[in-house]
Amino acid sequence: MSSDKWRAPDQTEDPLPRRQLRLTGVFLAVVAAGLVGAWLFQGGTTASGPASASIGEPAPDFEIENIEGDDPIVLSELVAGHDGPLVLNLMASWCGPCREEIPELSAFADANPDVLVLGVDVEDVYEDFRQFMSEVQPTYMVGFDDGDMRARYQTLGLPATFFLDSEGRIVDVFNGILNESILEEIVAGIG
Repeated sequence: MSSDKWRAPDQTEDPLPRRQLRLTGVFLAVVAAGLVGAWLFQGGTTASGPASASIGEPAPDFEIENIEGDDPIVLSELVAGHDGPLVLNLMASWCGPCREEIPELSAFADANPDVLVLGVDVEDVYEDFRQFMSEVQPTYMVGFDDGDMRARYQTLGLPATFFLDSEGRIVDVFNGILNESILEEIVAGIG
């Protein structure tokens, strides 16, 4: 028997460390891209106010169509004319969870007249919105956004609710379906 048979084969470079290094680089690139995307998503502040709605900042002003056909709904006018919290709920006719949430918002609005509740239909077709409102019949103020407002109030999805203090600052944002007890709890924490 030859002694060569028992000799260890020539050592070649192990590809595993190089692969781990490459995967680490890809991971870091994805994390960096996510951070840049989040930074861009949050936006900055412009001379006219925040580029997008952010907790701790004044809510970006907007003007939307009033479902009652009266004058348009202007957020800054609502805040100036109301001395209490404001609940701003974003919804759409095509959103099943939004449909489930409206009776809870109506019950909350009826039980808390000192809190202004405003529903805004976003990302929708006006005719679908009108039909939706006639079906669910909210007991609080509702308006329709043609897209300008929604661009400044970005969320993870619908429904989404912004909670404003009496000064018009955003104090909380809730993504998902609210019920009356969650609404009570969040509004109780608004100073």
